[in-house]
Amino acid sequence: MGVHHADAPSSTASERLVSVDAYRGFVMLAMVSSGLGLQKLMNDPHWRWLANQFEHRPWEGWTFWDLIQPSFMFIVGVAMPFSFALRHARGETWGQQFVHAVQRSLTLIALGLFLDAFASNPPTITIAFIRVLQQIAIGYLIAFLVLHRGTGVQALTAAALLVLHTAAFLLFAQNHSFEPWDKGFNFGVALDRWLHLPLSKGGYVTFNAISSTSTILFGVLCGELLRSKTTPARKLLILLAAGLGGLLAGSALTPLVPMVKRLWTASFTLYAPGWTYLMLGAFYGVVDVLHYRRWTFPLVVVGMNSIAIYVAAGTLTEPIRKALRPFANPFLQHLAEEWQPVALSVLVTASLWLFCYWLYRHRIFFKV
Repeated sequence: MGVHHADAPSSTASERLVSVDAYRGFVMLAMVSSGLGLQKLMNDPHWRWLANQFEHRPWEGWTFWDLIQPSFMFIVGVAMPFSFALRHARGETWGQQFVHAVQRSLTLIALGLFLDAFASNPPTITIAFIRVLQQIAIGYLIAFLVLHRGTGVQALTAAALLVLHTAAFLLFAQNHSFEPWDKGFNFGVALDRWLHLPLSKGGYVTFNAISSTSTILFGVLCGELLRSKTTPARKLLILLAAGLGGLLAGSALTPLVPMVKRLWTASFTLYAPGWTYLMLGAFYGVVDVLHYRRWTFPLVVVGMNSIAIYVAAGTLTEPIRKALRPFANPFLQHLAEEWQPVALSVLVTASLWLFCYWLYRHRIFFKV
């Protein structure tokens, strides 16, 4: 991991899009806030509809909360064309860029393993690749291999990975006479057992990295579009069309391949980026087409230090919560019981934001 002291984090002003930083900040704030504790409102008849959107679906289907990790991975892909174009402009060869991609992937894996160990009780290092940073590390490296091949190859690779992922589950199930998407036993579970990797209680599997690489590649395609010389209005139309296309394609595939985020099935891989294209399109339209930017500052502060806030959330959330509780309790007691966790989560998230703001003010940007 590198620490940069600069006027802007390793990018030229012309290469940065405020909408991308703002959208990344929105995604990261949603992720580190853990839904602002809104899950506690599930028993409130007036707010159950909102609380439900901050719970993962047990298996099939999706909620807003199920879209956060795909958005995180998608935005990693969006940044790749910008980042490696800058490296190319600096004179780096493909080999030098490949070494950087490998180093970044290894750093993300190490960081993911550290955060997993930190979260376990007692702290235990377990080699596992089902967590978001490890999955990004695998997908990032695969995506790099086709990054310089053009959008056609990138799109075909994304499609081929989805076909490979689906075929593996279907053929394995056919040979063993059981349902391909069964939570208890499927190709992904069998592969993890064969590799002697720990099994996830939630049904997540390492093989998700194959289909989630397609999510990163959809982000790469988006990044290529945003870097192109196409007019902003046309870019916006393409983003909206791609979003609607993803929603339609994912929905159409669902009767054949159920939408299971925990297995990152092909239908989910198409549907989730559909929403991501639409959400990023909304940011792009307001910020970079209509030029309403001032409101994005709180999001940009986080978006420019996404790794920092992710690590801070994984290591400091509970210490911050414990430190704030004695001071917050006199005020929290005036709230209904179910709203007290929500208010405390808002304070914790605000504290994490202030940490990012301090880094921003001192021009400190963490890069991996």
